[in-house]
Amino acid sequence: MNHRWRKIIFNLFTASLLCVGGSSCDNLVYDDEGDCQVHYYLQFVYDMNLKWANAFASEVTSVNLYVYDKDGKFLEEFTASGDELKNPDYMMELTMEPGDYQLVAWCGIGNSDGKGESFTVSQPTADVSTLEDMMCSLNTKSDDDYPVYSDTELKFLFQGNISVSLPDSQDGKTYYYTMPLTKDTNHVRIILQELSGGDIEASDFDITIDGEDADMAYDNSLVGSTQVAYLPWNQESDEMELTDSSGNIQYNKGLVADLSTARLMAEQANQTRLTVRNSESAEDIIASVPIIQYALLAKSYYEQAYGHQMTDQEFLDREDEYQLTFFLYKGQWISSYIYINSWRVVIHDYDVES
Repeated sequence: MNHRWRKIIFNLFTASLLCVGGSSCDNLVYDDEGDCQVHYYLQFVYDMNLKWANAFASEVTSVNLYVYDKDGKFLEEFTASGDELKNPDYMMELTMEPGDYQLVAWCGIGNSDGKGESFTVSQPTADVSTLEDMMCSLNTKSDDDYPVYSDTELKFLFQGNISVSLPDSQDGKTYYYTMPLTKDTNHVRIILQELSGGDIEASDFDITIDGEDADMAYDNSLVGSTQVAYLPWNQESDEMELTDSSGNIQYNKGLVADLSTARLMAEQANQTRLTVRNSESAEDIIASVPIIQYALLAKSYYEQAYGHQMTDQEFLDREDEYQLTFFLYKGQWISSYIYINSWRVVIHDYDVES
């Protein structure tokens, strides 16, 4: 083979290599990856809590992600559940075309434990439904005593919404986005302690929390004004140990009631109210107290403990466990102070509208 043919063959071989390289992201460095498509991944983060730590893997059981275009028209839905969400590195791949989107996540509504759902999200229709049509509603019951009520332990519900721009890229890059989540369910424990030494039975009192937080919009704001009564899903009598100023131990009868509520909103601090009624006499022992205002009395203690200033709404979103202890004497509330979680609050030091 003469020099001329060797040169022709060499040039053809070099050109073929360049074609292969050009088909692999225009760069031979991508040959080992074998994938030149752009990828978009969404990570869900639940650190809106008083630990300021991501608890997504330990608390979220399902994800429903709703995709809307930039004008707010529904396009498609992605779901995930089960063990894959327990992976601390879990991310959902967004398999949409490049463009601008609005994403809404409701987490905790796709449970498969056979015990029913606590909330229902209105099912959107592609190319028809809009963001304004979306609503997440508490599943409630009704009877002669309570037109709308909930007496179940609500499953954890989380919500998030963001706007994203997915770039049009041919370089095989991977892009990452973050969806912050807010917890929309709360556990409220009401404790009644009888200081006179008298007995308290679980059936002695009717306990309710009345609110207007049954329906939430796509941006997690409250919509509508449906009055819902939250009733205990657990109520039992108990004996509680108290230590007086001299160190003497006293045992007092008490009552513990556990209730679940939807998202507590600072803007409704005067509408959400706790009532404790003597079930035999129908007398209100604790009459329509603004429970959100009471819960916020403890905010300054947490700000001091954690060194973090919070708005009222941030505190309500970060705290999802509330324990309020009321002291009774011969069945009547001693209203000078209560315990909120572990903090002793003197009521007359604060301006609480009743």
